Amino acid sequence: MIDIKRLKDIREDHDMTQAEMASILGVTRPAYSLWELGISIIPLPNLCGFADYFGYSLDYILGLSSNRSKKNLKKGFSLQTLGNNIKTIRKKEKLSQVELAHILGVTQACIVRYEKGLICISLSNLYKFCQKFSISLNEVCGKGKI
Repeated sequence: MIDIKRLKDIREDHDMTQAEMASILGVTRPAYSLWELGISIIPLPNLCGFADYFGYSLDYILGLSSNRSKKNLKKGFSLQTLGNNIKTIRKKEKLSQVELAHILGVTQACIVRYEKGLICISLSNLYKFCQKFSISLNEVCGKGKI
């Protein structure tokens, strides 16, 4: 289960309102509020924007790491980089696209689209992927090692 409580903690630590954060991320305040409440899952591009704004790793924000270090983190988000990294890890693990699709509960066609950078993997599936292969979200998203 994805731990999103740090979204609110980080925002409040910087004395920002939900409306201010929503504006920075280019979404409505109600949409942002649903992410903090855990009712909706924050899309990966928005999570990357949040991480870039505050300078924290994706792993720290999602509670996968207690390391608050802000060093050596690349900014931005690239579907192509994400797709290439998913493919590299899948091949390193000697899995077919069908096998990875089964692990994530999606179709092989989804895996093809993820790996080609045509569509973005959901945060919940990326989280599952990273846990399964013991890899950092930062690394998979091309934001650097922690």
